[in-house]
Amino acid sequence: MEKVEIGKRRWLFLPVETIARELTAKTLLACAIAERGWGVIVGEKKVVRGKQEKLPRGTFIEKSISPGRIADIEKAHAAGNRVSAWCEEGLVYINRDEYGQRRLEPQSFQAIDYFFAWGRQQAEDITAILGPSDKIILSGNPRFDLLRPELRNIFAPSAQKIKEKFGKIILINTKFSDVNNNRDIPDFDFVSYLCSAGKIRTKEVESLMRRYIGFNRKIFQLFQELVPVLSRKYSEHTIIVRPHPSESHAPWLELSRDLPNVQVIFEGNVNEWLMAADIMIHNNCTTGIEAFLLDRPSISYRPLQDPVVEHELPNEVSLQAFSLEELLALVSRFAEEGDSILPEEREKQKRYAQQYIANIDGNLACDTIGDYLDRLDLPEAAAVYPLDKENAVTFKDLKRKMKRLLGISRKSDTSRYYKQKFPGITLEEMQSLKDKLSEASGRFADIRIAPVEDNTFCFYRP
Repeated sequence: MEKVEIGKRRWLFLPVETIARELTAKTLLACAIAERGWGVIVGEKKVVRGKQEKLPRGTFIEKSISPGRIADIEKAHAAGNRVSAWCEEGLVYINRDEYGQRRLEPQSFQAIDYFFAWGRQQAEDITAILGPSDKIILSGNPRFDLLRPELRNIFAPSAQKIKEKFGKIILINTKFSDVNNNRDIPDFDFVSYLCSAGKIRTKEVESLMRRYIGFNRKIFQLFQELVPVLSRKYSEHTIIVRPHPSESHAPWLELSRDLPNVQVIFEGNVNEWLMAADIMIHNNCTTGIEAFLLDRPSISYRPLQDPVVEHELPNEVSLQAFSLEELLALVSRFAEEGDSILPEEREKQKRYAQQYIANIDGNLACDTIGDYLDRLDLPEAAAVYPLDKENAVTFKDLKRKMKRLLGISRKSDTSRYYKQKFPGITLEEMQSLKDKLSEASGRFADIRIAPVEDNTFCFYRP
């Protein structure tokens, strides 16, 4: 492949763990920062983090500062890089104390330049836990930039194809990875795992999380009972079950086996499915917030309630159904009668959401983040991509080969779990995504993409 020489500039690194959730938003951010004259590396986290010695010096934006993240931050610092962060899970959580233990590592917070907060509520909670700091920036998150009227059309062509393929759709987004995990570990105890990882440090939070998981286990069962009911009542619709990225598909596939209009699908960006569906049903899920931001109707199905462990935000920006009868009435309102969200319903939801989401309107999160990154004192460096392939055999290669020879190597559950979250991405797919963002925004026409390594790409302006 022909080498691309990229002139001296500052550099930003964006590791991606879950393609369906992160890639489009990080591509938007990459384009916005490259527009400022930076080089931006976007790609598989094991490449972006693991090959720092082969990349220019620059700054990372990490996905969290949760317990254990300090190792990645120190590795970046040792390589001569700086680090900022946001929290992918920082919009929806049970309460301040639980969030602090599971998602905030004081050592990591002290080691970063900026923390880009979703909105005022998260910023206030972090301040209450870690103390006031001018490194907390009320930026919002690029994931929600994509849902604004000026950018959401990037999902319209895919949404139209989905409609053409499946017809009328009732979408069910699930969030049961803590009771239906894709790791395939028998009797996997999620709370014990969190305790051993240092993400739960008090008996109070351990008790709270066990209550939360017990609640989710009951809701999981009720959602499984819901699917056949919807299948029978709305036989002219396709019922799409979209599992959480870390969730096992097996129970849903087994459930749908004898239901001809039910399909279990996890592909593409959730936003194109939200735009294609007549109505979306969830419980305690961020997709309820995404539907609200897209002006699409969603129902928070709450046949059981426990305010201690439920998330207020996705409930408050959705229509709520507390029984199967209420749910079916709301589904019929949108799926059969073609109704839309009323202005007074929308205004009430927006007032509530403004406390949590900084970029509902005003500046795009990408541009606010760019303003602060521009303030960092970073070296400029040139680069040539793609990187040369490594020919040397490493100790890990020898160890892997020896396991195969001994017949003890197999695809691990962890590997399957990882591949479901990151199935891979090609240069053509990245170019297509960039072109869609350019067409929707009227920006980024002069941004180029060069392959760096497998699943990893450089965005730059020549």
